[in-house]
Amino acid sequence: MTDLSSATRPILWNISGAWVMYLLLGIALVICGYGVYRHVSFWRRGKPNNERFGDWGKRAWTMIKEVLFQKRVRGSRFPGLFHSLVFYSFIVLTITTAVVFLDADFGTTFFRGYVYVLLTVGAEVAGVFVLVGAGMAAWRRLISKPKTIENKWGDATSLSLIALIVLTGFVIEGLRIAVIGDPWAPLSFVGWACSGLFGGISEEAGSTTHRVLWWTHTVLAMTWIATIPFTKFFHLLAVPTNNFFAKLNPRGELKHVDLEAMMEAEDFDEASFNIGTGNAEQFTWKQRLDFDACINCGRCEEICPALMAGHDFSPKRLIQKSLELCHAYDKARAQAKKAPDAQKTPDTQADSPAEPIEQAQIIGAGFDEEFIWYCRTCTACMEVCPAAIDHVDTFMDIRRNEIMMQGRVPGEAARALRMLSNLGNPFGPQGDRVEWIDKLGVRVVGPGEKVDVLYWIGCCTTFDPTKQNIAVNLCELMKRCGIDFGVLGRSERCCGDPARVLGDENIFQEIAKQQIADLNSREFRVLLVSCPHCYNVLAHEYKPFGGNYNVVHHSEFLHEMVWSGRIKPEQGPAQKIVYHDPCYLGRYQKIFDAPREVLHAIPGTTLTEMNNMREKSLCCGGGGGHFWMDLKSTERINNLRVQQALEKNADCIVTGCAYCVQMLEDSVKIMDVDDRLRVMDIATFVRESLPEEEVKSDSPADSKSKAVA
Repeated sequence: MTDLSSATRPILWNISGAWVMYLLLGIALVICGYGVYRHVSFWRRGKPNNERFGDWGKRAWTMIKEVLFQKRVRGSRFPGLFHSLVFYSFIVLTITTAVVFLDADFGTTFFRGYVYVLLTVGAEVAGVFVLVGAGMAAWRRLISKPKTIENKWGDATSLSLIALIVLTGFVIEGLRIAVIGDPWAPLSFVGWACSGLFGGISEEAGSTTHRVLWWTHTVLAMTWIATIPFTKFFHLLAVPTNNFFAKLNPRGELKHVDLEAMMEAEDFDEASFNIGTGNAEQFTWKQRLDFDACINCGRCEEICPALMAGHDFSPKRLIQKSLELCHAYDKARAQAKKAPDAQKTPDTQADSPAEPIEQAQIIGAGFDEEFIWYCRTCTACMEVCPAAIDHVDTFMDIRRNEIMMQGRVPGEAARALRMLSNLGNPFGPQGDRVEWIDKLGVRVVGPGEKVDVLYWIGCCTTFDPTKQNIAVNLCELMKRCGIDFGVLGRSERCCGDPARVLGDENIFQEIAKQQIADLNSREFRVLLVSCPHCYNVLAHEYKPFGGNYNVVHHSEFLHEMVWSGRIKPEQGPAQKIVYHDPCYLGRYQKIFDAPREVLHAIPGTTLTEMNNMREKSLCCGGGGGHFWMDLKSTERINNLRVQQALEKNADCIVTGCAYCVQMLEDSVKIMDVDDRLRVMDIATFVRESLPEEEVKSDSPADSKSKAVA
């Protein structure tokens, strides 16, 4: 075994009638193709969703990146490891098999020399990794048994099948080496080891056993191919497809339906008017694809804050139950179509098309009325889902239907919506806003006027006296930096986020169009916000209505001012702080580093991370409209978050959202730890790190830095 350039081995040794293998392959592909056809037909029975077409190059690259690099899959360490072991190993085994059959059927000479060495050793390692990966998966399902995993007989069958394919392959290799020998046997180190099991076997017995096992191996492989669409392995096709059709718009930009334009259209039909999703018939093809792509891995449940708090809720249950509703509806619809009209009587209306729709009601047949309201719209489930499922978008479609079509909404949320409709915000009279802004002493920018930075204060900051210091401190910091800024004053109302996340499209769109008109009547370069919810709405949700703005969160502004030397924090009291990522700033906008770099720049502070951080941050519990409603549970989500801060022995929780500040402050008081743990907005924290007097910028022109460019 010295000259590797001559390394090779016999191909299809001891096998005759190889054409039968291709016959089996053809049968397997036909069965597999039929299964795929059934799935695609299921998707196509959904309503249109033309937003998922176009940008084909970007979609293809998104899919290729995820398939090759498995970023979402590897997001969970242990499952990601065994999945990667199996996935990448199967790629190696598939390439090796393809090269072997090119030589066997087309007379090529690839499988020799250094290519043979590389593929042979690679295939041996890959086979071992497949067995290790399958063993890890079996251990997780059968021994570890996480609560979020549901074991089904098909899962064990799938794992056993791939393990048997690899094991029989190794034994076949061992038999070949044992019967005819192989000078390059050490390259096939697992097969070489298996050959020891057949020491002393006769050539006839060895050859017969080899043929039997070779065909067994082949049948197992063809069975695996044939059953892909009918087992968990369908995710090999469904997940890349779902990644291809993944949402390309910003996560916070929900499906746009202009109610006013819809009702003013010439072809408007009041009888067929519908908003949102109320039954299985109304799911889009993409939502059906979402449901079908779910691999029941349970990752969404592991990170869901509502589930952690003990709510009778699960994003996985939404997907799985919706899939059941769709299949039940399709089946009932098909049966109704087959029933002869002549045989239908008032006593046999179960066969009528109306019955399937009634049986497919999402709220009623699928879930109780409270289920959809538990969601905090934090998108933690979407962040970790390896199948790229849009859980929250589906929740929002159902909420829209519940409010707009069914008129069902929790009482506390209904009160907030009434105030929003009557007063322009869910907190108090607009006069209180005007009075406070007068006391704030900042410029009010009127229609036709120009300013560099227009500061959108936000309702929670404006109307809550304990949060007003966020705006006071931020305005003082802008003055110190010489920023040319102003506010809308009376013209600023709620951005409409509460209505949007609760599903009241009518109120949201009325507010959005009015606010866009007010904003567009002013000239500014930057729209500065201190509320991530306002950020999301102003940056993404206003665009379909003509509102296109350069929105900057105040943590980004502070980062720019510190980076440019305009703000110079000084030594403060030594303290350990933790940073809480607001969902609508972190997962929605991917703003993770700017606030952390600001905090790192403050002398005397030690920044420590909580267990749930960045993309996997734990929601404060106030998202999805829960700032205005309190559904009962065994634990408060905000208490869970404060407990994580206490586990790190933190002196202060810093965040960048007024709602998060309120929710966390509530828990600090409820848990009676307000004497040892503070909750602060990042603007207030930075302001406290500065001396009382500081040199202003040299000239107003210097204010035009990156953050306000």
